[in-house]
Amino acid sequence: MSAKALAIRWKGNVMSSLNTMQLIGETFIALTESTSPEKISISDIVSASGKNRKTFYYHFADKNALVAWIFRRDLGTVLTNRFEESLLVYEPERSKDGASSYPFYLFAKRGVRSLDHAAFFEAFADCIESRRRFYAKVLRDTTPDGLREYLHRLYVPALRDDVRFILSNRYLKEENVTFLAEFYTGAFLSYFFRRTLEPPSRPLRADIGPFANIVHTSLENVIKEQQLSRIL
Repeated sequence: MSAKALAIRWKGNVMSSLNTMQLIGETFIALTESTSPEKISISDIVSASGKNRKTFYYHFADKNALVAWIFRRDLGTVLTNRFEESLLVYEPERSKDGASSYPFYLFAKRGVRSLDHAAFFEAFADCIESRRRFYAKVLRDTTPDGLREYLHRLYVPALRDDVRFILSNRYLKEENVTFLAEFYTGAFLSYFFRRTLEPPSRPLRADIGPFANIVHTSLENVIKEQQLSRIL
């Protein structure tokens, strides 16, 4: 078989696998309209999708992995449609379910030791807004494997990299870098989680106004103050 034929077959297999994952994902989302996510079984999902358990587990480790993949697909689609590829951030390691093939963050420099991620936080809000009823249901899960904890684990390393960029060649203890990453990750996620769970009377980013970049503006200011205190 020629290289071209192999490439066509590989592309066809990838698209077939993606279509199956899309079908399973959309089936689960539809089921949550009438049933709480925690009460939906894998058997319910495969029965409604016309697939079998083997196919489900070939693509997803469990239901939590499916929920995470849905979010990554939704956010990745928003980011890819809005931003240049050079700005997109991907996970360094590929995951079995393909979630890592989607971007989940931005790296947008505003200047020396300065980042402007306002557009990312707006995209994050719009992603959740697009399926607010669904995300309001799955974000009620506070277990270690739920979407809340998944997103915290996903974004802490990204915020840690942001802190290091803002520091550049300036010194800060590694435990302090981690503290800042965890604190600001928790702050931005907590805000969106709380707003998503509230009655949807207003869009998620309706009140943000000119403060969409507050996470990184604040990071830059507290790091600047800390560095000045070291000098003084």
